[in-house]
Amino acid sequence: MDNPVVIIENINKQYGRRKKIFNDFSISFPANRVIGILGENGIGKTTLLKMIADIAKPDSGTIRVNGIEVSRHTRDLVSFLIEPANLYDFMKVSHAIQYFNDFYQDFDIGKSKAICDTFRLDKRDVISRLSKGIQERVCLMLCLSRKAPLYLLDEPMAGFDPKFKKEMIKVILAHMEEEQTLIISTHLLRDLESIFDEIVILTDSGAIMANTDDIRAKGQSIEDFYMEVVE
Repeated sequence: MDNPVVIIENINKQYGRRKKIFNDFSISFPANRVIGILGENGIGKTTLLKMIADIAKPDSGTIRVNGIEVSRHTRDLVSFLIEPANLYDFMKVSHAIQYFNDFYQDFDIGKSKAICDTFRLDKRDVISRLSKGIQERVCLMLCLSRKAPLYLLDEPMAGFDPKFKKEMIKVILAHMEEEQTLIISTHLLRDLESIFDEIVILTDSGAIMANTDDIRAKGQSIEDFYMEVVE
């Protein structure tokens, strides 16, 4: 694999006395791809993305993004889909945009405006007064408005109606550039499988990475391949 965007080597992660979520886990993610992280609930999809984003720490092992070991120095390389609770209650949509623009040098105001229009977001609205679904649209808009090499979306489809899911996929494809990589964790495979170049299926024994074109070339659907692995 040429110049992978993420290299994970021998990480271990355990919460309290629970079983280890990751045990000497290693994997590399290719650059310039849309990659799906799949697996059963509790298998570690969210934890994996948080460790890549430096929001959670592995107990041991190393994670590198663009060749740099994950730390506060790599946060400018990663655009992570935050939760609405991480925005201040007083913020209007316009405040959140300005906050991100001040904080991230790669934030694109023009891009944020275009996505606001597509998502039908009113910049005058106070975010805390919006429905949960609209709040999640705001967070998705903020994430996608950066020009980072790596985007991490954790269950971005949760709570969205079918019509908006289609709009979201169009926005993702319209705003992804050639030198960018998108990693999405999801349990809603059917909604997103059409945009994945690669999938990574997390299991108790490790992970399986597969190219979606190779799967389809064998006459198999992505969902059938996934079920074959987890069963």
